[in-house]
Amino acid sequence: MRIGKVSLLFTLCLGSSGSVFGQVDFEKQVWPILQDRCVECHKAPYEENGRMKNPKAGLRLDGAAHILHGSDDGRMIVPNHPSESPLYQRIVLPADDDDVMPPKGDPLTKSQREIIRKWIGQGVDFGAWEGATDGTEKFATENKKDVYVPAHLHFYDDLAKGLTPLPAEVMENVRQATGALIRPIGIGSPLLEVRFLAESVSSGDTDLQALEPLRQYLCKLDLSRTKVTSESLVFLSTFPRLVRLSLIDTQVGDVHLEKLSKLTHLQHLNLAGTKVTDAGLRKLARCKSLQDLFIWGSKATSKGRQELERKLPEAKIRL
Repeated sequence: MRIGKVSLLFTLCLGSSGSVFGQVDFEKQVWPILQDRCVECHKAPYEENGRMKNPKAGLRLDGAAHILHGSDDGRMIVPNHPSESPLYQRIVLPADDDDVMPPKGDPLTKSQREIIRKWIGQGVDFGAWEGATDGTEKFATENKKDVYVPAHLHFYDDLAKGLTPLPAEVMENVRQATGALIRPIGIGSPLLEVRFLAESVSSGDTDLQALEPLRQYLCKLDLSRTKVTSESLVFLSTFPRLVRLSLIDTQVGDVHLEKLSKLTHLQHLNLAGTKVTDAGLRKLARCKSLQDLFIWGSKATSKGRQELERKLPEAKIRL
């Protein structure tokens, strides 16, 4: 199986994406990270002391075809969507989380995580690199549509129905007003992701009002380490397509948390390092769409988590 053709399918539409963020060279930038920190556990089966050792979770990271194939649980990478890619989700978990990758040694550095995020966001281009190709023969019979368009991405297609992309000047005006990074969640999608950068940490509740022009388009919002408080939750509850909201290390507490129940598409909420207590968790019981909730480093307790787990049995709550 020639991965050059596979990569081409992912990179035909990159356009300005690479020029804006700097095209990541997989072989020079990503592969050294995987080789040094990941391949030990995720390589071809081998015999050790008379026993066969298989790659952890069935995931091999020593070849392009294997990386695209994923693990026993499914695809690990969703091209153009780092935040929806299990591989990226796991490398950004706290060091003490049971699911963090790599599980041994220090976590990946911030720059290493950023390289992988950019590489996924730019379409998962392997260039000329193929790596190990043994055992890939069976991949050729798989449904190609399933390989390149994971089923859950149809959720975002449905969410974007009726929208046309915002004019570039509108996004630029918001960027200048907030200092935030603003970009589509995927090539050709009108839905937007907004992330407040390190230089924007002074942003507070009043500054968020500048996001008003993005109300119908905002899908993912990262306000980590900004100066926003619970007062911002009232405003954010009016963003109908918000799916992911990160409030790590902010002054957000229990007040107005019930407002988030208005966000019928909210699936991922990160309240790590906030002032949220068990009382606040009880308010989240009405957020029936929640799939992932992160509350480590908050004021919430194990008892509060267990109580919420009974109310939201489908949600994964990490304390």
